[in-house]
Amino acid sequence: MDEDLTDDIGLSDDPLADAIRDELAEHLEDRDEDELDDVTEEDIQNIVAEVMEGSIEDLATDTYERILSNDEGLERYHQTIEGFQERLEERWGEPLELLERLIIWSMECGRAINQEHGFQARQEDNYQFEALVHLHSRSVQVALEIHHLLKGGFADGAFARWRSLYELAITSSFISQHGNETAESFLNYHNVWEYYFAETYQEHQDDLNVEPLEPEVLEDLEEIKEELVDQFGESIDDNGYGSGWAAEAHSGSGGPSLHSMKEDVDLEHLSPYYKLACESVHAGSKGTLDRLGIIRHKDIEQPSVLLSGPSNAGLNLPGQLTAISLAQVTTDLLMIHLNSPSLADMLGIQMLVDDIEQEFAEASETLEQDDREATEEWANQDIVDISLNYIDPSDLFSEAFFEEYTDFDSLEEFEDALPVGLDNVKNGDSINLAVDDVVQEHSDFDSFRDLVDTAMEIYARRNVDLSEFDIDGDTFPDERQSK
Repeated sequence: MDEDLTDDIGLSDDPLADAIRDELAEHLEDRDEDELDDVTEEDIQNIVAEVMEGSIEDLATDTYERILSNDEGLERYHQTIEGFQERLEERWGEPLELLERLIIWSMECGRAINQEHGFQARQEDNYQFEALVHLHSRSVQVALEIHHLLKGGFADGAFARWRSLYELAITSSFISQHGNETAESFLNYHNVWEYYFAETYQEHQDDLNVEPLEPEVLEDLEEIKEELVDQFGESIDDNGYGSGWAAEAHSGSGGPSLHSMKEDVDLEHLSPYYKLACESVHAGSKGTLDRLGIIRHKDIEQPSVLLSGPSNAGLNLPGQLTAISLAQVTTDLLMIHLNSPSLADMLGIQMLVDDIEQEFAEASETLEQDDREATEEWANQDIVDISLNYIDPSDLFSEAFFEEYTDFDSLEEFEDALPVGLDNVKNGDSINLAVDDVVQEHSDFDSFRDLVDTAMEIYARRNVDLSEFDIDGDTFPDERQSK
């Protein structure tokens, strides 16, 4: 029997492993030597299993309480985000302000037309007016959400929300072109959708552990659905897929869909952007690996990064598209009662959209150029220069690194073997050849540069917030994590 049975589970920096080791030692220390010799691996596993549950719960509680009491971390985050917001405002402030002005203008147009014509429209069962007002108010709200995300530096989130705005623009234009009956069908279709939702809810209510639907609820919904079928035809009942309301007005082959409706209203030219925006919504490979918030220069070496926070990059595309789609929905609403003020609004809005597109394009072009220059500067730095000038050698070259990759046991022993001190090799362009000879003799590395490169990679994986090396200052520090 080994002198210390706790060696069987090893030492670890993991608090849970440490707790298990301590508990195991406590269970064994009262046994005499004869009893210890009889302890089997199964006995140890049973003891470990016995203490695991309580240890995990204690660890979870300690971690939970530590997170809740970590005011310093919150304050540090808030200070960092304030600096990031200032830089974002400096770079994108002008186009973001113009976009906000467009959203407010659209909001005021909707409010004015609803106040002037809303009551009469309801009295006259003008369903087209009612549908377009509802679609417009929702579009303004979505545009405000997008603007808020852009101001926060979340281009991919803003792009995902533009997808909804684009769908609203298609729906608005379709109803605008196809009149009152199509609008009435649209306003009533939610009853069809609710019936099929209730069916799905009922199917899964036991698994969800939610209040069950009363039988009469589904019966009432089915009755309403059948009344709508009688009124608008069988085609409105599309099993709740969302487009049955447009079936009667739809001119294409097959049932209506967003794809066919956007062709009907001449908005299909935005399809490539819509397809790309869908990837910002879904959990696919494209949307996960290619982010608007990361600028990539294929002809320049770049650090491998993961985007886990806001970024100054990529705001132009969702910003421009938001202006275009919101203007489309607002124009559809203004066209209902066309007069000189509404015509002036439509023409003025288009002028503002042109300005927004131009300002976002110029800001993006400037950012791309600045980032290219910063990336080239980063790529031209030697790995030895970066490592030895920015990182303390005792942090870069750990004892574990020397033990695994060299014949040396410590940094001190390594430095003693070198013909010159580390301070004299901080310039990677002029490394003494004798230094390479020492590295080759005591390791499998071909050069000092290769040794430093490996040490740097290990260090980065363990410690580095790459924002420390962010040259242009345009990114949020916590957004970059080494792969």
